[in-house]
Amino acid sequence: MNAEGFWEGCWQREDPEALNSYLGGYLKLRCDEIDLFQRAGLRTVCDAACGFGAYTLALASNGFLVRSFDISPTAAAFTREGLKRFGYAVEVKVADLLCTGYADGEFDGVFAHSVMDHMTRADAAAALKELCRIVRPGGLALLSFDTAEEGDFSAAHEMLPDGSLLYTGDSSRKGMIFHPYDREQIRSLVAGYEIVMESVNRKDEQIVVIKV
Repeated sequence: MNAEGFWEGCWQREDPEALNSYLGGYLKLRCDEIDLFQRAGLRTVCDAACGFGAYTLALASNGFLVRSFDISPTAAAFTREGLKRFGYAVEVKVADLLCTGYADGEFDGVFAHSVMDHMTRADAAAALKELCRIVRPGGLALLSFDTAEEGDFSAAHEMLPDGSLLYTGDSSRKGMIFHPYDREQIRSLVAGYEIVMESVNRKDEQIVVIKV
């Protein structure tokens, strides 16, 4: 199964009402990443691989001009309709991290939460290059990475040559890639860029913000 097929299948199994209830928790969310983007004077932000729009809502409700995309048409629709419920009209399209379709330097910044670690290392490097392409020089790119847990390794999987896990078996993870990152591996991925922030957020995700 390709990435588009896997993630589309995942989102089709979700309950829209449950997602919208959860989405409300991101309205006017305050966090270090958003504070940093505001202090830096950023206005236009892309929410890359937006899922059901949690950070799209967080950014929009904190005054940013946001556009979003996801590889899953169902996720894009969830984001579009979920934001409308809170009074925000946001442009959301279907696109791939490796080919976003935006112009060079179109945004002041980009958020990419919990997505780079669901790609092979080579694809993550290519995706980072693409995300930095659509951010203006001097803008910021935020990446977050899920902290690996015991269950991530015990689920049936095949180990790929780059250390990524490709899940197999009959679980809901079948076809998903997870590449566990530690701090040094994250620094290796973003080598060549200035790191302006490193942290661990309330969901135990590892955060790095780089200057483009």
